[in-house]
Formats: sequence, C-alpha cells, structure tokens
Amino acid sequence: MRKAKLKWQSVTSYQLSGTRFRMSHALSKVRNRKPKATAKLLLIVTLFLAFLASARPAHAVIPQLLGPLTALLSIVPQILAFVGVALITALVFARDTTKMFFYKLLAFASAHKVIASVLGVIFLVGCGWGSYKLILMTISPMTTSPEATIHLTRRSDIDTDKSWSTFRGGKNRTGRVDTLSGPTSGTPAWIFTDEEPMAVDFSSSPAIVGNRLYIGSAHGSIFSLGGATYCIDTETQEILWRHASPTPIFSSPAVAGGRVYIGEGYHHDSDCHLRCLDAHTGKPIWSFQTASHVESTPFISQGKLYFTAGADGIYCIDALEGQQIWHYPEVHADMSPVVHKAKVYFGTGYGDYRIYAVDAQTGAEVWSKQMPYPVWGSPSAEGNIVYFGLGRGNFSDSAPIPAGKVVALDTETGDTVWEYEAGDAVLTAISIQNGYVTFGSRDGYVYSLQSTDGQLNWKTDLVGPVVSSPAVTMDTVYAATKDGNIYALSNSDGKVQWEFDTRIINRSIEMYSSPAVANGLLYIGSSDRYIFCFGEEDETKMIGDR
Repeated sequence: MRKAKLKWQSVTSYQLSGTRFRMSHALSKVRNRKPKATAKLLLIVTLFLAFLASARPAHAVIPQLLGPLTALLSIVPQILAFVGVALITALVFARDTTKMFFYKLLAFASAHKVIASVLGVIFLVGCGWGSYKLILMTISPMTTSPEATIHLTRRSDIDTDKSWSTFRGGKNRTGRVDTLSGPTSGTPAWIFTDEEPMAVDFSSSPAIVGNRLYIGSAHGSIFSLGGATYCIDTETQEILWRHASPTPIFSSPAVAGGRVYIGEGYHHDSDCHLRCLDAHTGKPIWSFQTASHVESTPFISQGKLYFTAGADGIYCIDALEGQQIWHYPEVHADMSPVVHKAKVYFGTGYGDYRIYAVDAQTGAEVWSKQMPYPVWGSPSAEGNIVYFGLGRGNFSDSAPIPAGKVVALDTETGDTVWEYEAGDAVLTAISIQNGYVTFGSRDGYVYSLQSTDGQLNWKTDLVGPVVSSPAVTMDTVYAATKDGNIYALSNSDGKVQWEFDTRIINRSIEMYSSPAVANGLLYIGSSDRYIFCFGEEDETKMIGDR
C-alpha cells in the first residue's frame, strides 16, 4: 500500500511538473513571438472588416440601408456582455487548457501594456452597456411578430380632416400641406432616438398630420432584417404606436381618412405588401401583396390608391377594401406616381427608359416617351406640364460617367416643353411653387428654375450629394445632403440662411429621408435611429439643454 501511494505521488508530481513545463514553454513562446505576427493578424482582420463594409450588392436607385455588418455593430455591447460572462464562467471552472489561455493573455498584456489597457477599457464599457441593454430587452422586449402592433400610449387626438395624400404631401411635391413658414434657425427643437438594441434606419420620409408624425423604418439584427411603421407624438416625442413588418421599409407613408398606407421592401425583396393601418392605433386593416417590392409611396385620389411595385409594374386598388381595380404590368417602376388630369404619370429606370401616361380609370396607355437616362425622380404636375428627374447612378454612388436632367412634358401629348441638364443624377422629386421648380442633384447643387421655360433662377452648392427631395415654403427651401448636413436656403436667391451638421450628434449619419414642414416646424429622418425636428427659436440653447 505504501509503495502504491509513493508511486501515485511520484506520478502526480511528474504530471504537475509536466504541466508547469508546458505552461512555461508556452509563455516563453509568447514572449519570444515577433511583433510582425501580431501586425499581420491585425492587418488581416482590418482588411476583412473593410471588405465586409465595402461589399454591397448593386440595388438600382435604393441601397440596402441595413446589412449584417451594420446589425452586428449595433449589438456589439450585447456581444461583449455575453463574452464577459463566458470568460468569467470559464475562469471559475477553468481546467489546464483554459488556464494556459489566460496565461497567454497575461503574457500578451505584459508585453503590450498600452494596447491591453485600451482593449480592457473597451471591454469593460461594452460589458456594462451590454448588460444595461439586456436588462432593457428583458423589461420591454421588441416584438418580432410580422403583424404585431405595439401601443405605447392611448392618445387619439389626430385630425382626420387633414391628410398627407402622397409622397411630399401632394402633386406639387413641396413637402408641406399647410401655409405656415418653416423654422428660421438651425437649432433643433428635439431629436428623437429609438433606443431599441438593434440597428434602426429612418430613411423613409415623414408624413405629418396634426400632432402626429408617421414614418417607416428598417430594423436589423445579426439573424434577420425587418421594419416597422412608427407613429410619434410631435409634442411629447412619445411613440404612440409601432407596427412591425417582416420586411424593411423604405416607402414613405401616405395618410388620409384616418388611415396610413405604406409599402415595404428594398430593391432585392419580392412578395412584398402595401399595408393599410389604422392611423389612431396602428392596427392592420388590410394588406395587398405584390410579386415584387413597394419602395414607393401611393398616390391617393378619389378613393383609389395608385402605386408602383418594382418589377410588378403599377397598380390601382380600392383604398377602402384594398381590392385591385387595374394593373399595368411588364414595366419596372420604383417612384411615387402622380395623378393629374385623369391620367397617371410614372417612369422606368430599367431596360427601356421611358415616361408613361395611362388612363386613371382603366390603366390603358395614353402615351409613352423614350428617355436618355433612367427615370428615378417622383413626378410632379401643374397645369399642362408634368416634371420628371432623370439620371445615371443611384442613391449610394454616381455613375462612372455622371449625367442627369429634368424634363418638362406636355400632359396631353408627352411632347418636350423644356429640359435642363444637371451635373449628375436628379433622384429627387421636383417641387413646384409660384412659377418655379426646385430640385436637388447628386452633383451637390440645389436648383431653382422657371417652371414655364426651364430658365435658371439660381443654384446653390451644398458640397455634398443631394439625394432627398427639398421642402419648399413661401420663403425658404430646406434641403439635406447625403452626408448629413441640413440647409435652409432663401427662396428668392438661394443664399444659405442656416445650416446644421448632424455629425455633431453622430459622425456616421446619412440622409436619404426628405424633409417635411408642418406646424411651423421642420422634420427629417436619418440613418442610425435619429429623427430631427427644427423650430427652436432660442439659438443660444444647446442640444444638451433639452
């Protein structure tokens, strides 16, 4: 027995000494490792992340605004929290292999104290923030049901006599429906932020009816993409209701008769719906399925909805029940059509670039006209003229050989009344007011032309692509650049009255949302979960004071 015990002790000592030797050998290898290996590893990781960030599929005019990498970055704090818990658990229940891993980490930290300190701070902050977000998710989780509506308040003071009947409010595409002027200073009255622990994108354009703001959104997580329609109180910034969609939403809402009409889907999506929601509660009333996507905003006229559905053409459906009245297939259109003088006008950006006029009652073609560039800008109409924006490229990038123009066509014949060449694509709607048309271009300029002959009134360089549609009041033109600057320009001469750089809030903000003016205030959505409202008259007030 004594011999056996001594033998067991000698074996145990041998094993322990062997383990110490292996650990010592591993530590010596770590200490002697050349810095080049670490540098190479960092370089490989950096290039891989850069590839993920830059690799995006080509999606015509509308980019995929949320992707797996964006979703991943949005929940990094939660990931760090999980990693922290896992490491602590592994440390408590560690075996030899795990201990060796921690010895290696300790050796690395000793050799690279600055890097280790920075990573440690990031790790601790991430763990804390992630834990906070996880607690929020437990207390108030975001629903993922495709037809779910969250009611966060019971207020119902919407004015059902008012409407926002199409993209930019009406066929003149001014981005407003009342006669009030917009804000005279560039100080935000408030900034709404969605605090859900996921990527949120408000590139839809807001529609304002009474004290309610309606807007679509795209949501992203690692495993799925979705969207939601929001109703927000403009006075308190409370979310009154939120209706979840299984598909991201780029479409901007149209509101009329106590209902909200909004499409869903990006350019690569199919089998998407146009949805009708109760404007008071957000509850679904009906949905109309298409074979493609609905990036556009419907045009509401005389109890009918007219909307484009990507590769599925253009539809006319009953606004009350959602039943199809007619369908014009075999064209690919992504803009909001305009109804004027008993005809529906729209254009195509694929294959055969054309502008069409079809009968509003039957969908029968009245005329069509060949265009030199893709037709992307939502048309506007006044009198005997319909206006379209054209151009190469898309929301994200200019074409290798950029080109763009505005065309004014006779509503009855399709003949060209005038055309104006811009330096790059005109992806925006053309606003019409008081004898002038106003629009932005990817070339960085906002233009004002005479509506009858296309003569230049003024143009102002905003030093960044303008891919969202300007809002126009009696005195002021409000426009935003893709890289996050918001401007107020004089309607008479185009001079800058004020500007606001959203990069003081978040350096990664991009703006595809078009500004809207209502109740004397300016509203605009953006990427990275922000909605801005301007109209604070106290210019000395800082954002943090609110």
